[in-house]
Amino acid sequence: MSTSTLNCPSARNSRSVHDASVPGPWRARLAAVSDRQVIALSASVLFVLAAWPLLLVELPPFQDLPNHVATAHIVAHPETYSEYAFNGVIKSNGLLTLWFILTGSHGLFAAARAFTALVLAVTAVALPLFVLHFGGRRHVGAALLFAWPLVHSFSVSMGFLNFAFAFALALLLVVALDRQRMAPSRAGATSIGGLALAAWFAHPFPLVVVAGLVAVHVALQTTWRQRMHAAQTLMLPLTPAGLVTLVTVHHHLFKLPSVPTASVPFYSFLNPWNNLAHLWTDVSGAFTLLGSTTIIPALLLPCFAWRQRTKEHPFLSTTALRVLGGAYVMLPVMLSNWWYLNCRLVPFLWAGCLLRLPPRVPRPVVAMLASAALAFSVATGVDYVRLDRDRAEFTAGLGVVPNGATLLPLMFKRSKTSTFTASLSHAWGYYTVLKNTSAPLVFAVERSYPITYRKYPPPVLAYPAVERWAESYGTAAQVCSGLDRAAGDSTCRAEWRQLWGAFWLEAEPRFAHVLTWAMPPEARSLLPASYRRVFAEGDLEIYARGW
Repeated sequence: MSTSTLNCPSARNSRSVHDASVPGPWRARLAAVSDRQVIALSASVLFVLAAWPLLLVELPPFQDLPNHVATAHIVAHPETYSEYAFNGVIKSNGLLTLWFILTGSHGLFAAARAFTALVLAVTAVALPLFVLHFGGRRHVGAALLFAWPLVHSFSVSMGFLNFAFAFALALLLVVALDRQRMAPSRAGATSIGGLALAAWFAHPFPLVVVAGLVAVHVALQTTWRQRMHAAQTLMLPLTPAGLVTLVTVHHHLFKLPSVPTASVPFYSFLNPWNNLAHLWTDVSGAFTLLGSTTIIPALLLPCFAWRQRTKEHPFLSTTALRVLGGAYVMLPVMLSNWWYLNCRLVPFLWAGCLLRLPPRVPRPVVAMLASAALAFSVATGVDYVRLDRDRAEFTAGLGVVPNGATLLPLMFKRSKTSTFTASLSHAWGYYTVLKNTSAPLVFAVERSYPITYRKYPPPVLAYPAVERWAESYGTAAQVCSGLDRAAGDSTCRAEWRQLWGAFWLEAEPRFAHVLTWAMPPEARSLLPASYRRVFAEGDLEIYARGW
């Protein structure tokens, strides 16, 4: 047990083994267990519950992960993909790229699984350490009953692995900042600076949240002298990471005129109902309704935390949580090419609520939450296998695609059996990795990405337009729904044909092969005559030009 932790009054009082609420026979056992053992045991349980499904598949069925693997393949084969420029790894959001460079020679799929296990392990350690420091060991058990959705979280299922890793580092950073608050030292400042830079390297957003929490803590000090001391002690070590974060934000928000954005207009907001629903869905790592037992802790957590809503903690005070909640409501869900912007605050709101749980919860609630965790773990394994079958159907045409083919994926639907993620959105990445095909849907439009186009393609073939083209314009009815119906169905269909005509005018010369998934018959009729179908099985069709 660290000296700095012992100096925290709330932690010291809550850890007393003589508390009357602790049964007598357990007091001696609790006293004999060290903090490290508490963390190790808690982390082991959380990790096993979240990580065992990794043994079932070659690549976890995370939505964006095949795109990141395809990016790593492109970086490793610059002679094959000369249309892309590698941007290096010494930049924010570069941790996964560096991992692939260091370990990808043994297989990119194995490297991706190992990185996923690392993310789950770091999060499984960070959560009990965070609760132990701020709440004391008596609160760890109750908190973990509610915290397990944060391990195999929504960020993990979506493939936001850099962000998930940075969130875990952010929890550790808050602990380090509190220790520095109680016992300032140069060594502590140095460790904070290094941890902050590591968090920035993984993903800048959690670091921005931590800096905001520190700013609120400084502002809440009662005198200007105290504020100046807190700023010098806590904010100064964050300055190097803060400066490079500003550079990252500038690069992401201020673009060259030729760089496309995923949001038109530049930003978009969720409606109030969706904001409320995302407080659950943006923590839950479920793929289908089978894993929706995460809704149990999502519903119970605010109920139990509300009883101690006035309980104060450094950096996660009542005021700080109000600021986080206000930012969640006011920030857009999309800003430029940053998806799920405000939703990334939800794990921090959960973390703040964890610190306001009572040390003990009723036994029926314990049984319910433990059962929900076990059910979610089993459901995750089932869904890993189920979604891997979807992937197998999607990649069944690998044998008819020549090595190095220029392949255009057209995703009329971006999932098959998944409910909460579009698990097949980037399954084309298997063709890129295994057959060296082109990658028109790869993440390559931002300077913060590992790769960028040397010359951007035409707007209709640029990400993100090309990614959602087929899904948005698959049928004439989809186009007509956005037009004035008084113009008549014939006018709508003409507009729809004109859209596809302009698309194929650019795409046909560039792509010798076209992969379609769940293509409607009427969209099939618009395929240029030069393409002939060479494969069809289930929802998958592959066309080749000139056969």
